[in-house]
Amino acid sequence: MSSASPSIDQTEQRQPRPTDWRLFRLLVPYALRNKRLLLMTLVLLIPLALAGSVQPLLVGQAVSLIRGEPTLWFLEGRSLNNGLNLLVVLLAVTITAQLFLNGTQSYLIQKMGQQITAAIRNDLFDHVTSLAARFFDRTPVGRLITRLTSDVDALGDVFSTGAIGIVSDLVSMVMILGFMMVLQWQLALMLLALLLPITVLIIYFQHQYRTANYRAREELSALNSNLQENIVGISVVQLFRRENFNSQLFRKINQRYVKEVDRTIVFDSAVSATLEWIALVAIAGVLGLGGWFVLRERLQFGTLASLFSMPSDCLIRCANLPKNSQRFKPGSRRWNGSAIF
Repeated sequence: MSSASPSIDQTEQRQPRPTDWRLFRLLVPYALRNKRLLLMTLVLLIPLALAGSVQPLLVGQAVSLIRGEPTLWFLEGRSLNNGLNLLVVLLAVTITAQLFLNGTQSYLIQKMGQQITAAIRNDLFDHVTSLAARFFDRTPVGRLITRLTSDVDALGDVFSTGAIGIVSDLVSMVMILGFMMVLQWQLALMLLALLLPITVLIIYFQHQYRTANYRAREELSALNSNLQENIVGISVVQLFRRENFNSQLFRKINQRYVKEVDRTIVFDSAVSATLEWIALVAIAGVLGLGGWFVLRERLQFGTLASLFSMPSDCLIRCANLPKNSQRFKPGSRRWNGSAIF
């Protein structure tokens, strides 16, 4: 039984530099086993993004109809009462469609993720049982169990939730920006200008979060290995009177793990707080510039009402990108260079 667990620095020196592309190539064959689910999930992205982007436009048309401003072709010649009733029906249809499509997509994503996880778990079990005995002599059982349980579940989320979520957010952002370009291209360009610094901040915080998350997972593996060694070798621990020494060692590893988890929380919170602050700036910018256009009769008030919620919706999608990316990146850091693969 080892008396100490290797530090993070030693682990990083022992492992090759991981790459997301290697993880992607490892998971593609498992995703292709579920071509039908994958295709259905991707097809639902467009109507789902369209249903969410049309809703602010319908609200703006209601404002234009009340104020007597020009409206879209399907509202021309209608009375105020009939037009509002039609807009309410269309809004209810889009919300119902969005809920139905979102639920269907979530079910398909989870089903595909579970099938990928089950296939990976079966292949890993067959692979581990075929390894030589010397592999188990130099690999702590606690670390091996961590790789085969919680980390396998994370791999299932890489393709099902992480990759699909990133594509879904990108499609929604493109759809929202497209509607804004059609309605008022100046406000759309202003939103694009705000997205540039957001991208830089997300890349920085994501890199810091990824590093902290990787180190936390390594500390968790060391913690599980230490716990397993002490439980299995309890007779040896008591024979050599190492209870106090091993307890101090366990506390030291546990404190390192807590410290790294705290760092992941800090960087995760920094991403959310930054994006919320920039979302408020974007809404204020739309109101300021849009109000200036309305006062000079270069923009209708109903169009401004349609544009009011679009920047926040777009930035919400932007905020989801690092969250979905966090499901993808830590998985690659965990498994690339792993002794199992």
